[in-house]
Amino acid sequence: MIKTRAIVLHRFPYSDSSWIVKALTEETGTVSFIVKGGKRKDSPFRGALDPLALCEIVYRENPNTELQFLKETSVINWHAHLRENLLALAKAQVMAEIVLRYAPAGVPLEGEFALLEEALAALDEPDIKLPADDNSEVKLPADSGVKPPASNAPEVKLPEAGYSPEQDAAPSLPAGIKQPAGIKPPANKSGVFARWLLDICELWGYHLDMSSCSRCDHQIEGVPADFHPETGAFVCKSCLGVETPRARPETLAGFEALRTGRAIAHPEFVENALLAYLRSHIGFMREINSLKFLNETRKLYDRSR
Repeated sequence: MIKTRAIVLHRFPYSDSSWIVKALTEETGTVSFIVKGGKRKDSPFRGALDPLALCEIVYRENPNTELQFLKETSVINWHAHLRENLLALAKAQVMAEIVLRYAPAGVPLEGEFALLEEALAALDEPDIKLPADDNSEVKLPADSGVKPPASNAPEVKLPEAGYSPEQDAAPSLPAGIKQPAGIKPPANKSGVFARWLLDICELWGYHLDMSSCSRCDHQIEGVPADFHPETGAFVCKSCLGVETPRARPETLAGFEALRTGRAIAHPEFVENALLAYLRSHIGFMREINSLKFLNETRKLYDRSR
């Protein structure tokens, strides 16, 4: 009998009432289960085996079959906030599919489990924002004892330099105004998927050095001048010279923000560059189906800006 935590990567119907579930377990790597009666309303497995759910499972390992039988399941984290954010959900599905298709099979995957668990938890952070009216004035509870700023208060902006990564999570309040008790700043999710891609490349042996120039080996100060996704090579301004960079400015600025722990203005460009780098090393023999959904979701978000 094996008792372990698991993250559900994929699920598809087996019959009118049953599921085939593929999960990343903390103890035994990726495992496939047959869940008989899992579709029924009174199933004891209901909810615990939804895709992207973090759960605790108990099963008896049978080395003579690929499909294992579950005995018990319980939900640890269903990631409700993640499911309410379409873009976060799309990125989480891509991460799950990459692990399912390309993580080593038949071996423990503690590193992959830890990275995916951390990324899903970060994407699941609720987007709580301080309420503001049409004039963008900060509203505080009536009993807070803090006077609101004057109506002509200057616009709050993040400083360009000399700040910690935590400040990228949300703009600070005007001087003299304290954060109301019980209200968290909105979580910075811009670099979660890019960071996960960077970490999974490192875990699988595809180290990406963002701080050194591939040509002169000198430290890169500020934004790199170019990036080659097929080799993972970064180039400094001196070595690039008069050459035209292949990478977009948004991609290069995003890598610098990722390296320094700041919020990424256009994370989709960095994510695509890292996906191209990963593809060039492991070779996407089969198409990542969830990438289509992610790209369509990005278009929807771009239109709504």
